[in-house]
Amino acid sequence: MRLKQYKDYFKKEFKWTDSISTGKIDNNKDKAICFYNSQRGLNYIGTLGGKTNRSTDIKPITILLRYTKNQDSAEQMAQKIYEFFEGRTFFIDSKRIFTMMAYSSPIFLGTDNENVYEYSIELDFYEER
Repeated sequence: MRLKQYKDYFKKEFKWTDSISTGKIDNNKDKAICFYNSQRGLNYIGTLGGKTNRSTDIKPITILLRYTKNQDSAEQMAQKIYEFFEGRTFFIDSKRIFTMMAYSSPIFLGTDNENVYEYSIELDFYEER
């Protein structure tokens, strides 16, 4: 699966109406979200008989949220997004996707140069093969 497919799924199902992107967030918006291929390293887990015998692929993703100059509303939105994905199973292109959160809550990143609050949500998508 590609980042765009996950972004599109989120936009439709969460009903996100603000700025949304992949790879680069719009720093000119006070309400924006971006999906990134995660920089977290996952341990390689080999499969006996090779990749064709594996039942899932893992796609680690980082979601960056920029959300207002109000800490409470930013934290609430980060938590809503976290809860949206937590334990979720869904389909993209007839492939089942299982969600596993990397941390127990959204990660507070502080504010940017414009004093807009930012949060990171780290998750792994297990894509059925």
